[in-house]
Amino acid sequence: MALTFRRAVATDTAVAQQAYRLIIDHLAETVDFPHWHTENHPTPEEVVGWVEAGELYLALDEGGETAGVTVLNHDAVDAYREAAWTIEAEPHEVLVVHALGVVPDHLGTGVSRFLVDATLQVAREQGCKAVRLDTYVENIPARKLYERHGFTDLGCHTVVYEGTDLSQFHLFEYVL
Repeated sequence: MALTFRRAVATDTAVAQQAYRLIIDHLAETVDFPHWHTENHPTPEEVVGWVEAGELYLALDEGGETAGVTVLNHDAVDAYREAAWTIEAEPHEVLVVHALGVVPDHLGTGVSRFLVDATLQVAREQGCKAVRLDTYVENIPARKLYERHGFTDLGCHTVVYEGTDLSQFHLFEYVL
């Protein structure tokens, strides 16, 4: 399947919100590894903010349908500043991945790999030194995805996100 990757624009907001809703609903019916359903994450308001900030990206299939979504920025929670990363880098030199998800109809078709590859390309284009992210400790599929892509798993850390009781996350880093 041929996919394209682009930054979402204002007219994509409803499509992005729908993509996340489909993902959350699917997780509720199957196994909610990232706990997006139980935590109601991301919210429609978060999606609006990400689109407005130019941080939300879409993976589109040949028909122009949304196959996957992710948020890329330089915003990291406090635990990132305290972690023993493999390289030193200023916040603007690190691309942080948030809320990466695949629309259920596209699961198993390589969309997650495509999203990771596209993210690494965005980081290179921005002159970043590293890509960093975290995954909830129970999200084994995501942890395996990042390991297969060459990310270093820095192990389980306490990461505090406002509005959630989840606190145990694996931190990952890919040095460019």
